[in-house]
Amino acid sequence: MIEKSELGIVKISGNAIAGIAARAAQEVKGVTGVGGGFIHTILKLLKIDSHHGIRVDILANGDVILVVPVSIEYGREISAISVEVQEKVKKSIEEFSGLEAIKIDVNIDGVQ
Repeated sequence: MIEKSELGIVKISGNAIAGIAARAAQEVKGVTGVGGGFIHTILKLLKIDSHHGIRVDILANGDVILVVPVSIEYGREISAISVEVQEKVKKSIEEFSGLEAIKIDVNIDGVQ
């Protein structure tokens, strides 16, 4: 997303959106981790920022589509946590970036 003003250009990258989404998802009670897969685990151990495995597509009109992989606590209701992740991620992205999150898919990658 690129915005122009008198002072210059402001670019919001997919990585920035992924960071906002990751923080928002981590705040949901019952979420034990954001991201998943072997590669993400290795990058995390090496302390390399992998944007938590979140996929972000910013459309030409500025709308945002995300896929957010999360792990949840054993015994928690998956559907309730997924909906809360979607709502929290949507609110955070729209509040911090001004972009509209039109679709947020939540993938449950693990149960701990």
